[in-house]
Amino acid sequence: MESMTPVFVALIFHIIDLLTGIVSAVRNKELDSSKMRDGLFKKIGFLFCYLVAYIIDVYGTQIGMTLSVKLLPAIVLYTVTTEIISIIENISKINPDLLPDKLMDLFHIHGGEK
Repeated sequence: MESMTPVFVALIFHIIDLLTGIVSAVRNKELDSSKMRDGLFKKIGFLFCYLVAYIIDVYGTQIGMTLSVKLLPAIVLYTVTTEIISIIENISKINPDLLPDKLMDLFHIHGGEK
């Protein structure tokens, strides 16, 4: 079960992104069920990626798939990075004064817009 720890950490980022997205949408009067549904489907897609990567990492050799690196940590790194960027975007929409300009520039976020 220890190999699933990165997934649990990623789930925390997914939840934070979901919550900051909802707060941002409410704050800016942009709450839209289709956007929320799209976001949820994106998160479900991430879960399927985790599942496939886990199965390949644990059982891949049984089907002749030998990789020199584990897939799950790479998938988690990618998804968490995208969530961090989305969380920063959401925070900037909630309160544009909260994030320093340098941090916003690092992620190419300008004026609280994507």
